[in-house]
Amino acid sequence: MRTAVSLRLALSFLGMGSRKQESHARKTLYGAIAGIAVSIIPLILVLVVSDGMIEGITSRLVELSSSHIRVMDYYRTSRESGTAADFSQFAYSLVNTNSGGTITHAWGEREGMALVVGKDARSGGTIRAVDPSWFSGENPAMSILETVEGQRLLAGSHDAILGEKIARDLGLNVGDTFRLLTFKTTDGGRRVPRFTRFTLTGIVSSGYQELDALWVFIPLETGFHILPEESSNTFINVRTSNPFGTIERSRIEMLKMLPDGFRVYTWKDLNRSQFHAFTTTRTLLLFIMFLILFVASVNISSALVMLVMERRKEIAIIKSVGGSPATVSFAFLLAGYFTGFCGILAGLPVGVLCALHVNELLAWLERGINTANRFFHSLAGDPNTMPVQLLDPAFYLENIPVTVRFRELFLVAAGTLVLSVLVSLLPAIRAGREKPLDTLRKF
Repeated sequence: MRTAVSLRLALSFLGMGSRKQESHARKTLYGAIAGIAVSIIPLILVLVVSDGMIEGITSRLVELSSSHIRVMDYYRTSRESGTAADFSQFAYSLVNTNSGGTITHAWGEREGMALVVGKDARSGGTIRAVDPSWFSGENPAMSILETVEGQRLLAGSHDAILGEKIARDLGLNVGDTFRLLTFKTTDGGRRVPRFTRFTLTGIVSSGYQELDALWVFIPLETGFHILPEESSNTFINVRTSNPFGTIERSRIEMLKMLPDGFRVYTWKDLNRSQFHAFTTTRTLLLFIMFLILFVASVNISSALVMLVMERRKEIAIIKSVGGSPATVSFAFLLAGYFTGFCGILAGLPVGVLCALHVNELLAWLERGINTANRFFHSLAGDPNTMPVQLLDPAFYLENIPVTVRFRELFLVAAGTLVLSVLVSLLPAIRAGREKPLDTLRKF
């Protein structure tokens, strides 16, 4: 019975009862609902965008750069690291001798730095000498490596594939030739420059320019010939069946199979600093969004304080006819709860809708900002303007993968409701302590 009275009283505060009257405090509650709704929208956006950005960057780092597991001949003492053919054969043998079944693919690679000389310019490049089969359809990582021009094919010993940015910077297109400047050591111990000419067969993009900006892919055998062993890294990229679940088990299996002198690193070991930075940034952004939501929730408290002052006569009458302080306090707690609930109903769907179309929204905002920028610059007599990019592809993904996790949405909704009730406690307690006799004497 008391709960029903509290519920009806709370609904009347929000104007949902049969008797509606002009109330300034009610309008303030409506404002609090709007504030919570508006605060939830950017919180959902930040949550989904940060998760998508981290997931997209992680998949590219793991699949296209560090691989699931990296095996290195740390001291360069193993006979398996002698020639490109021996090294590739050794990599294939790891898959065939894998008793646990967690190792699915393995490719040899040598990585170093060189000067890339194109038609119009020159640039430093990250030279990745890979087994040509790495670009085959059997490698699932190719699903996130887009072919911008040409084809992903290293058929000849002097074929090469470039990342999109370095190809554009050097003014190269498919079919063009360019040179790599490396160094070789003579029999007398002198280091002399070596120029090697390559033909561009394809231009690729991972969608994350910071990762692929300097990529130059060449055949593994050619890389063994032109990249000095002492100034480059030689390793085996290993792909496992479950890089996020059984990676440590796969690492232990690899250690058992390898001869002495080899070191095994997982993708977590190789990318620890990046993932720590991603997690820290995401946490800070969510904390800022939480503060905005908290400020919006405080409006509920101020609205309820005004409501207590406005409804003092009703509170006094309810108490004088037998209503307990707990009944009155519970009514105001319910009013705060319903305010937060209505804010969630209004803000959560809009936030999810914006998150699902975040790439389109960003493109639309960029077009609007650039149009306005060009207009105002033309009025000032300066038609030459730099285009504005909200998410510079040099540092962010060109297309944000969107994944809505319902568990996180539930936590946002539950946290908002708990926050709404907590900020309602003080006004509710104050309402329960109202003295009916003192109040009625004033009316």
